[in-house]
Order: sequence, then C-alpha cells, then structure tokens
Amino acid sequence: MRIVLLIILVLSIQVSRAQYTNTEVIAKIKTNTIDDTFSISGIATNATEVYKSLTYKMSVFRTDSNANVSKNMQEGRFTLESNESKELVKTSITTDRDAKIVILLLIYDEDKIIGKDRVEFKEKNIDESESPPNELANDGIELKGIVLEETKTKPGKDFYDFFYTSYSLNQINGSKVVGVFEKLSFGRSTIIQVKIEDVVVHEFIGKPDLEYLENMSKVAIRKVYKYFKDLKKQKETIFQY
Repeated sequence: MRIVLLIILVLSIQVSRAQYTNTEVIAKIKTNTIDDTFSISGIATNATEVYKSLTYKMSVFRTDSNANVSKNMQEGRFTLESNESKELVKTSITTDRDAKIVILLLIYDEDKIIGKDRVEFKEKNIDESESPPNELANDGIELKGIVLEETKTKPGKDFYDFFYTSYSLNQINGSKVVGVFEKLSFGRSTIIQVKIEDVVVHEFIGKPDLEYLENMSKVAIRKVYKYFKDLKKQKETIFQY
C-alpha cells in the first residue's frame, strides 16, 4: 500500500509539472522556407486573464556532418496582456543540406520555465516534402541533449566548455534541458550552478583555476548522469505498476 501511495504521489507531481508548462503561457515556433533561407519565428500566447511580464530565450543549435555544434541565442523581456499573442523574435538562417538543426524556445517567469517548444530537422529533408519540419506537440516535449549556457565570467565559460565537452563525450543525451548558470555572490566571486530544468544538481564558487574547474565539471557530470539514471529508473518502475 505504501508503494502504491508513493507511486500515486510521484505521478501527481509529474502531472502537475507537465500542466504548468504551456498552460498559462504557450510557446510556439513557426518556420517557413524560402529558397535557401529558413525563417524562424518565436511566438508567445497568454492563455490567462492576467497581465504577464516574462523573459524568453530562443536558441538555434546546428550540428554539421563532423558533429561540430554551433549555437545562436536571442533573449529578451516582454509583456503580454490577457489572451494576447505576440511575436517575440524573428530570425533567418541559410540552409546546409548536411546539417541537423534544433530550435528551442523557452519562456521564463523569473527563473521558472513556463512555456517551451522545440523543432528538430535535417535540412536535407526540407525540399523533399511540402509539409513543414517535424514540430513536436507542446505536450510531452522531450528536449534531448540540450545544454544551455548563461555564464558571466571567463571561469564560468571555461567550466561550461569542460562540462559540455564531457557531456557530449559521455553521450548522456538527457531528456530534459541542462543549464549552466552563473550568478553574482559576495565581493567579486560568483556561484556556478548546473541545473536540470528547475532542479540544481550541483553548485560551487567560481575560481580562475582550470584544474579546479575541470574537477568541478567531472563532479557535475556524475551528478547529472545519476539524475537521468534515477529518472529513467523511476519511469520504468511507474510503468511496471
């Protein structure tokens, strides 16, 4: 009975979290291809009767045929009246037939993700069909392998480089967004955090010491790996019941 109650509690928490995303504010990526140019728009819709003041981040990840990843990100603050839709950002990229592209739009209320959308495609498939790229539904979006960077100093950037290299080499490919964040602390020091969505899995004081930062990245990778391993085990246990 205790096990059953625990499973029900976990399911309730997961359902409540799923409902929170894209419920009050809906994120949507729209795409359009014109000749060799790919146009991308990020749109937010306020589904409530309440005025909203929010921030957004739209990232474009391009992986070439040699598995090299480049990222372009745009971010900003915006407001929405009740039931208002607004185009937050519009950009365009040139096509590369051998590239894989992932477009990710995240909408934040302070530091919490409340809206998200993701589009993934291989550009060589664009002209093989008149239908748009594979846009995943807002419900059940899996943001596999995405690592965001929000650092402020060189030590923060160095840590991110160590962490992302290790994340890629270990082929973790987590099903949730992993972020490396840096915030100001006392004096001139900063705190570097590794978060999976809203969960802080590791944090430490930033120092301009490459060996220290590399060691911290190894610790963080182990914690991230364990997080996804436990998450997978939890889902398998729930599925069995």
